[in-house]
Amino acid sequence: MIFAIIIISVLAFALTNIFAKKTWQTFLSVIFAAIFLISLGFITANDHYHYGMKKVTETTTQTLTSTADNKNMNMLLYQPLGDGTEKIYLYKTNESQKKPKTTGTDHVTNTVKKDQTKTQLRTDKTYWIYKNDTAKFWFGLSSKNHQLINEKNTFNIQKDWLVLSTDQAKKLAKLVTENKATMESEAKNFVQEKVKAAIIQNPSMDQTTQQKVIQQATKEYQQQAMTKLIAKATK
Repeated sequence: MIFAIIIISVLAFALTNIFAKKTWQTFLSVIFAAIFLISLGFITANDHYHYGMKKVTETTTQTLTSTADNKNMNMLLYQPLGDGTEKIYLYKTNESQKKPKTTGTDHVTNTVKKDQTKTQLRTDKTYWIYKNDTAKFWFGLSSKNHQLINEKNTFNIQKDWLVLSTDQAKKLAKLVTENKATMESEAKNFVQEKVKAAIIQNPSMDQTTQQKVIQQATKEYQQQAMTKLIAKATK
């Protein structure tokens, strides 16, 4: 609406000023000029200082699934930008999602909190919106309603999750492939030694208990082996 007033006041000022022959016509042209200047001032205040607007924050929480293709590893990946201080995070919110979503770069800050009880993404987006219908009526064409001020992404990650760059993830996958045969052999020997030690301590151990020992030993070896490979991948 305020744009319409500016256009009308400019046209009215031009007409009254051009054809002004009497005092009242000159006075009227001054009024139209004042209306134009005041309207222009309101537009400037709206555009630069968000006059007629207010801030609102919208919060959403999404459960995360691993970004890695390997279903045996839970990962949150990121892509460093520039000197590495800024990062774009790649994340998935469901298992059927083929391509990961990415965080933005404009007015966006990302935080990763590890060792949390749940793996979730909390997003807080702050916008400029009209204060009321009156402001919307006057500035509907001059301002951007729902204009993003800032976006804060908080990645809450559980203890068993890895946070790696895309290059580190590729390096880790390559190391796993290269060491697969060695790891299988070492795992077999590691488990056998654990079972042997458990039987020595409990000669009457039944099959069910032995299976539990095998499962625990397998898990323990996998954790140790992956820790070593992750250390190499993140050097």
